[in-house]
Amino acid sequence: MAKIDKLSFGSIVIDGKKHRKDVLIFADGTVKKRKGGLLIFGSHNIKKEEIEELAQGKPEMIIIGTGTDGKASLAAGVENWAKEKNLNLTVQLSYEATATLNELVEQKKKVAALIHITC
Repeated sequence: MAKIDKLSFGSIVIDGKKHRKDVLIFADGTVKKRKGGLLIFGSHNIKKEEIEELAQGKPEMIIIGTGTDGKASLAAGVENWAKEKNLNLTVQLSYEATATLNELVEQKKKVAALIHITC
């Protein structure tokens, strides 16, 4: 599983590799750049399709990092959809989300995440 080494505004280091875009971290440890947004600024609207993609690996928890200042949010209806699908969804500021992900990884939990790396 992927471990986050460092998060700062505009970049995230995962398993020693620096990323300058928002990332999706899958339950198997795969890391993928998040689509959408301008330059490094990923969309502030987190869509159901992104959560669906993360859920395919059947994680015990999906963690959403809403940015360093919490400007990103789930699109309308996503939380209700997640509840209907019995997904354990946690939404936190990105700094808190990275700490939560690392803690769960150390506990050998199967987790997935979307981390917004800017505002």
